[in-house]
Amino acid sequence: MARVRRLDYRSSLNERNDAALPKASSESLTIGELAAWRGFLRTHARLLRQLDRQLTEEQGLATSSYEVLLRLAEAPRGSMRMKDIADSLLLSRSGLSRVVDELERKGYVARQPCATDARGTEAVITRSGRGAFRKAQSSHLRSVRAEFLGKLNEKQLRELADVWTAVGLAEQPDTDYGT
Repeated sequence: MARVRRLDYRSSLNERNDAALPKASSESLTIGELAAWRGFLRTHARLLRQLDRQLTEEQGLATSSYEVLLRLAEAPRGSMRMKDIADSLLLSRSGLSRVVDELERKGYVARQPCATDARGTEAVITRSGRGAFRKAQSSHLRSVRAEFLGKLNEKQLRELADVWTAVGLAEQPDTDYGT
């Protein structure tokens, strides 16, 4: 009978081990940390709701649809694999399918088999989709400036950009466009 080695998990799971778990991760947030974190979450949620409402009212296009059109408009040949779009937008594949279904019904996007992978599907922006994107982009950018960027001065914008760099998110592109 083979002898089974018993694993000892105490050092990594049951006991505090500074090498395995950073000190700050298990301690309560300070008042300043909590204010910064909650402020970020509330501001993000409020901005997304406001931008979505304005874009839907002005252009009949939800922000999620706009983001898909943006990715496609910026992509080489105006097409991307559905999987890559979903990953770049942090959407589930089924969530993306619903968005693309609606864009397809409006004539803004077409689906086609992926040229490099027979199992995959690409979304391709249509001429009508490019026109809708340009109109929506104008509305969206106006709202972004009115609701967010216009409330900050140049120094605050630079500081905020520095925050995103410090957190490590600013350097990673939204998508690699399937490359």
